[in-house]
Amino acid sequence: MKYNLEFIPTFYTDILTVEEFLKEYPGKTARIFARIDKTLKQLEEMPEMHAVYQDVPSFRYIVIEDYLVFYKINERNSTVEVHRLIYGRMDITAKLD
Repeated sequence: MKYNLEFIPTFYTDILTVEEFLKEYPGKTARIFARIDKTLKQLEEMPEMHAVYQDVPSFRYIVIEDYLVFYKINERNSTVEVHRLIYGRMDITAKLD
């Protein structure tokens, strides 16, 4: 079964924040965003391939360098909801609430 990706507005806000933070490192920014794009496309076929986030079990997460991408699987409508892109050293649980 193929899943559709749905990007929640907070994810877009997070992308802009990361882009601003890394503006002095365009190569790193491009590399991170390319990896995010590639990994998210894989979720269309295998959304359960990444671990459940134990502190907030409704989320799964992907580690990409210093960042974590958080998503939920909605089986009812075959959708992967991509919620957040968070720097790994932040208070992640607070950001997910």
